[in-house]
Amino acid sequence: MHTDLPLKESSTDKLGRHPFAYEIASGLVNSFKDNNESIVLGINGTWGSGKSTLLNFIINEVEQLTKSNNQEIIVLRFNPWMFSGQKELQTVFLRELILKLKNNSEKLKNASKKIAEFLEYLNWVNYLHSGAGETLKTLKNLFKKAGKEKELVELKKEIDDILIESKVKLYITIDDIDRLTPTEITDIFQLIKLNGNFANTIFILAYDQDVVETALENQFGRNGKKYIEKIVQVDYTLPAISKEDIARLFIDNLNQLFNVEEITNRIKDLNDSIKDEPFVEFFTSLRDIYRYNNSIKLRLPSIFNELNILDFLLIESLRVFDQKAYHFVIDNKESLVYKSNNNINTFRLHTDNEKSTETFIDNTDFDEIIKRILKRLFIIDTAYSFNAESPKDLIRGKRVADTNYFNRYFNLQLSHFDIQEDVFESFINKNSIEENEQTLKDVNDKKQIFQFLNWIEIKSKGSDEKKHKNIILSILTYSKNLQYKSGMFWGIGSDLITVLHYVSDMLKSISDLEERKNLILEYIKSNRYFSTFFLCDRILYAHEQLEKGELYSNKEWYYLFKSEKEIDQEFVAKILSDRNSIAKELFNQLLSDSEFLAEDEIGLILDVVYKNYKDHYEENFPKLIEKDIELIKYLWLSIKRSWMTSGSRVGYQLTEYQLHPGLTKENIKSRLDNLNLDEFDENERKVIALFEKAHNDGFVEKKYYDIETLEEMGRW
Repeated sequence: MHTDLPLKESSTDKLGRHPFAYEIASGLVNSFKDNNESIVLGINGTWGSGKSTLLNFIINEVEQLTKSNNQEIIVLRFNPWMFSGQKELQTVFLRELILKLKNNSEKLKNASKKIAEFLEYLNWVNYLHSGAGETLKTLKNLFKKAGKEKELVELKKEIDDILIESKVKLYITIDDIDRLTPTEITDIFQLIKLNGNFANTIFILAYDQDVVETALENQFGRNGKKYIEKIVQVDYTLPAISKEDIARLFIDNLNQLFNVEEITNRIKDLNDSIKDEPFVEFFTSLRDIYRYNNSIKLRLPSIFNELNILDFLLIESLRVFDQKAYHFVIDNKESLVYKSNNNINTFRLHTDNEKSTETFIDNTDFDEIIKRILKRLFIIDTAYSFNAESPKDLIRGKRVADTNYFNRYFNLQLSHFDIQEDVFESFINKNSIEENEQTLKDVNDKKQIFQFLNWIEIKSKGSDEKKHKNIILSILTYSKNLQYKSGMFWGIGSDLITVLHYVSDMLKSISDLEERKNLILEYIKSNRYFSTFFLCDRILYAHEQLEKGELYSNKEWYYLFKSEKEIDQEFVAKILSDRNSIAKELFNQLLSDSEFLAEDEIGLILDVVYKNYKDHYEENFPKLIEKDIELIKYLWLSIKRSWMTSGSRVGYQLTEYQLHPGLTKENIKSRLDNLNLDEFDENERKVIALFEKAHNDGFVEKKYYDIETLEEMGRW
């Protein structure tokens, strides 16, 4: 953290001020070594230009030079801003001087007494105007009444004599004059006018001349510049800091700002980009740099992995230097974040220019720097040009223009539904399938699995094929944790379907077709889960589409086929064999564990096993329905094979061909007639009632019953 305190040592000089300070110090020491004159020297510079640092350098050099010449000096550093708000700054100054003289030289004890008497003289007056004749006359009269005959002039002469005799030089610096109120600024210049002609005394003042001139003109109603010229004999104006030096100093300070190596390395990698960003134009002094860097030092470490650092620096510049623009961005999120129909397009194709983000920004009343910052942040070129950015680039870049990232830049924290960037980076870059599987479980627990996989697909673009293979295997391995639930058509809406869809898309990142196939085949060989069975089943369905000429690049598993019949059939034969063998293994496991598979999973397995292992199926299926409650379960699986919806109502058909092999209407009817319905729950009783209704109606095809009321919903 930079405290904005002025520099003291020349080794820390960043603006090349030290040679300037040496020149001034050398001139003072050499010119006033052998005479007793007093002088008032002014250092003029804008706020934050380094006046205080220059004062420190000057005094340091004066002390070194006088020490080598065996000259005795006393330095009083007076900062009136520290006493701002107190009455009679002149009195405060003289007290400080008395204390300094008492503590520093035996030779000057008498001087301190005389100055104390001088101070007492001044304390008789509530407020001292300019040193006009009327004031001196008033003081003389007051002192006479008090029994003191000496005049102010006599006191000053006695003090001068002591200072001359002592051969001690007084160096008095007065800093931060431009921070005072106009009245206090006037007091300080009157103080110098009154005391500035002490012998052997050198005043060095630091101020912003424009501020001081305005204050003096407001107080006296006359030319402030001429008033200063009457008091200050020698004036030095600090040279302005060049834009190049400002940029250099900012980058140098930024590179040393953080004690986290990872942040520092990222900052250094971005140095060339940062110095060209428009916010650097906000810096006009070192104080501006320190103010800004102190802000980002506190705010960036906690979230640097979650943001685009360049975007963060731009947003922070608005927060520090232009609160109006900062709140404008927050209040206008919907108008600024990327939308495909309102951002700039290089060729202006299909773009309503009046509604573009560029036009929106141009129509604001902000100055050009702010507009350039806003455009840098929010204008996204989506044209097909060399340096175009796409919506996916915004996600990869963690840009504020992406609606998913926007809030992070203003909350500086992740929302409850947000995912840390290091989770993405770890998933993409680590080789541990087990760790990645656990990551997906954790993400799924927070209901974020699809957002996560979507961003993994986007963020992994450009990674090497080894990482892509690892990502694919991680997702496939995780898929065994997901149950299959059928939807209206082919399981649409099932989490398992959606997750496998990402695997299908990511296969295109592997350039060689044989490598894609081998990756899938090797996974299937070593993973005998329902999800693996379902993966095979989906690939087989894709092959069916291929043979019909309907498998296009936007369809699942397109990237596993070459469209050469012989080669594709060889691959499909392996997939088919694996699917059937896995189905049989799952069926056998189901015989010993009736809860092993979810309802919709069982239905798919039964069909495949019956078709390919009919004898095995017929021998063992009766074991699955030995218990009455299991009979109702498999009856329900048969019923739900054909359903429809109408508004909030769900209707089911039941015909004989729906019944899974091993179930007959006669056998079911016989067993259900002997049941005690009180032993079953409400849902199970609904299944029994629907069977009875369909049985009584003759198992009519395309006749659907409301599961709740058994009313006919229509025929399709």
